[in-house]
Amino acid sequence: MSLSSRAARPHERRAVVAGVPTAPPDNDVLRARGLTLTQGPVTLLRDVSMAVRAEETFAITGPAGAGKSALLACLSGVVAPDSGEVWFNSGAMHVLDEKGRTALRRRHFGLVDGRTRLLPELTVAENVVLPLLLDRMRRAEAFAIARHWMERLDVTEHAESRPTGLGPALLRRAAVARALVTRPAVVFADEPAHDLDGAEVDHLMRILVSAVRSHGTTLVLATADRRVAAHADHCLVLRDGRPDPHTDGW
Repeated sequence: MSLSSRAARPHERRAVVAGVPTAPPDNDVLRARGLTLTQGPVTLLRDVSMAVRAEETFAITGPAGAGKSALLACLSGVVAPDSGEVWFNSGAMHVLDEKGRTALRRRHFGLVDGRTRLLPELTVAENVVLPLLLDRMRRAEAFAIARHWMERLDVTEHAESRPTGLGPALLRRAAVARALVTRPAVVFADEPAHDLDGAEVDHLMRILVSAVRSHGTTLVLATADRRVAAHADHCLVLRDGRPDPHTDGW
């Protein structure tokens, strides 16, 4: 998949972002227009447009292969679309090169997927606090923030345990806490409840949605699980890389 985009020097990027008259409304934290994305001979997204308002929980849903993860990757700046526009807080992400998108993700976004990606040699608390320590925050302050999020995500009891041997539901909540410690503007979650059972799904989603709402964070989900999507304020259903006007039966 191509990760290239139109590169621009920093002062040129600022001029483009400030001077575009068609910037989306201020209450849309994310907006996509006419996104197309291909991977080899396969078209993953076909002229997709959508908008996410600040502080809402938004679900991108649909069957397997619908383009959910591809759209999430474009919205979060992990990949650049082949064509179309992506806006974050009225700033044009689609004019940024890969380095610029990476810097934007580090400052403003949190990412969660179906794999916990916790480091086995660290305790749960050390995994959660790691992004803050890497950002050179003072250790005492960083661990205080980590404890707050571990309490919100119900993992404090296992803070000093190492990930090996812990259950998948607890590891998933710890991974979400790690994504939230930096207080991102937007959290992108790709199948956050992967492989969890019904009760665990509801528990994870209740505390996740409650945590982001209490801190004014926008949550964007990509999921084929109706139980996960049911916790969203709004949904976009994809089929074959396009918005599906018939939202039932997928």
